[in-house]
Formats: sequence, C-alpha cells, structure tokens
Amino acid sequence: MTTVLENKSVTDSVEVENAALVELLEGAITHADKGANALHALNSVQLESAGAGYLVARATDRYRLIEGKIEVEHGQLSPSLISLEDTKRVIALVKGNKLSRVTFNRIGDLITVSVSGSSITVQILDANYPKTFDDLLNKSEREQLGEIAFNPALFADYGKIAGKGNPVRVEFTGKGKPIIIHLPVTKVEWRALLMPMRYQD
Repeated sequence: MTTVLENKSVTDSVEVENAALVELLEGAITHADKGANALHALNSVQLESAGAGYLVARATDRYRLIEGKIEVEHGQLSPSLISLEDTKRVIALVKGNKLSRVTFNRIGDLITVSVSGSSITVQILDANYPKTFDDLLNKSEREQLGEIAFNPALFADYGKIAGKGNPVRVEFTGKGKPIIIHLPVTKVEWRALLMPMRYQD
C-alpha cells in the first residue's frame, strides 16, 4: 500500500522541454531499484527544480546512483518522489506528444503532468529518500586521477564475458593509461585492458 503526503498546501508548477525530459527520466529510471523487495523510496525517481533554473531527477538502487538535470522554462517544483511505475507512465505520455512543452503542476500530494492537451495525475510517495546524493557525488577528498574517458559500448562486452550477476572489477592506473579489467575466473582466466578514449574539452 502506498502512503501519500498529508500536506495539501504545496502548490508548484514547472515547464520543461519535451525531448530533454524524456532523456532525463529514461536515464534516471535505469538506476531505480527494480527488485522484488524494493523500498518505495528506491523504486522511484525524485524530481525537484533547483534554484538555478533546472529540473533535477535522482534515482538509486543502493549500488548505483544517478542525478541529472535539464533547464526549466519557468516555475519551480519542490522535492517530489514518484514511483517507478508512474515515472514510466509520464515517459509514455510525453513520448507520445513530441515537440511540445511539458508542464508539472503539483497540488499537495498530487502531480498532474500535461502535454498537448493530454494529462495524467500521479500521487507523490511519502518515503524517506536518501539525502546523501550531494555528499557522494561531490566528495572533495577522493583521490583525483584526472578524467578518464572510455567507450561504454566496449565496456558492456565485459559484462557479457563475466556472465549475469558476476562482478567486473575496474582498476584505473592513471590519466591516459590503460584501464585494467578484472574478470571473474570460470573456465577461462581472463586478462583485459580497456584503452581510454581521447577527448577534447
């Protein structure tokens, strides 16, 4: 059973560009917890507009976390936790109405998402959402190797070699140096390196 917020005084409205919202939400849901016993707080996406004119989406499954932001046309949205199922409904609505602006209107524990004359209304979850995103993403004390870029399509192949559910350990040896890939030993003992990509700022 989903519990909803009792505070009916929250009234917000925000407008964003269609294609950017689809990209934001589709990226965020990849990190939401989809397990059978997932907590409401993790089987969800948190949306809020930051003070600098951005709509921010966050998701985590306790093993990964992601935060993305897109520009807001106007308005603001206080932190709103939307279930994964409802987030997918929003994506489907928005994808079906291309080239239009999308408006989120929040009144109390309900958000209505409107685009091109169509709309859906979803309930906001009342759950304790992790508040450590900024701490984890902005840790200033971590060791800096410099930026390392690699092709994710090439990296995905290591997951196929390791097999479903098996870990792939990555060792960064320094800026511009090969990335060492440690694959689990099964019938084959692997040695692998992934060369970093060159990129320009």
